[in-house]
Amino acid sequence: MLTSSTIQRYISTIPPIPKVIKSCLAYLDASDMVQAANVASEDKVFVFYLASIVNKPIFGFRDEIKNINQIFGVLGLSRARQIVYGYYLLLILPKKWEVFNFSNRKFQDLQSNLIVNWNKILNFLNINDKDSRQFISLIPASLIVCEMLFRDIIETVQLLRSSKQISFDELLYKMSDYTLFDVTIKIAKKWEFSEDVQNLISQISSKKLTKETNSFRVIIFLRLLLSYEMSKPYIIKSGLNDFFNFPLDFNEKDIADFYKLMDD
Repeated sequence: MLTSSTIQRYISTIPPIPKVIKSCLAYLDASDMVQAANVASEDKVFVFYLASIVNKPIFGFRDEIKNINQIFGVLGLSRARQIVYGYYLLLILPKKWEVFNFSNRKFQDLQSNLIVNWNKILNFLNINDKDSRQFISLIPASLIVCEMLFRDIIETVQLLRSSKQISFDELLYKMSDYTLFDVTIKIAKKWEFSEDVQNLISQISSKKLTKETNSFRVIIFLRLLLSYEMSKPYIIKSGLNDFFNFPLDFNEKDIADFYKLMDD
């Protein structure tokens, strides 16, 4: 059965961040785009991944971009950091999704949408620290972990889902006493994200969120973003939207500001 110790054990097996990623991020942190591109060019799979992401329609580039220096140039420091970090997820992506009706192509679409739209939000809120920008990669990572965890007990999951009409988030919590965001925090610790980021994650699904809460508006916009992305038909069909049921405490101004950002 799925237990908290199973989750801990699985997360402990996630590979460390490869040297090429660490080196690339270090150069980006030093604002050295040229050296970051040079390091990235040593890994052909890495270059292919960067090109496949940056040429998605949501990034809005009319001409196909293949050259690694051009890729970093058009992305800029912030988005380059996010996408470089996202490459790490390739190491833990399943070859085939078996529990959720999903695919790696759809996963990359979700990843790209989150990166682009999260940047719009942070720019609107005038937030520039690198952890806040990179942390959006943790949400897709936690979905991968849930796929792998449920896969080990897939017959039990399918039986409970069909006979008791239980959602995936209920199933995860009943079996392990963990929510998706508890899993996300574990991954954040594994990847050495700051305590501020871990605290932010812990508040995403909190029912006690008030205007006095630190990062209140960030959390509201993050909830709106996740609700927005998870309401898309391909996500609903996959079942992954089960994990994102937030209190409906959005005010009209936040909703109006959010949708204006999405339309830009």
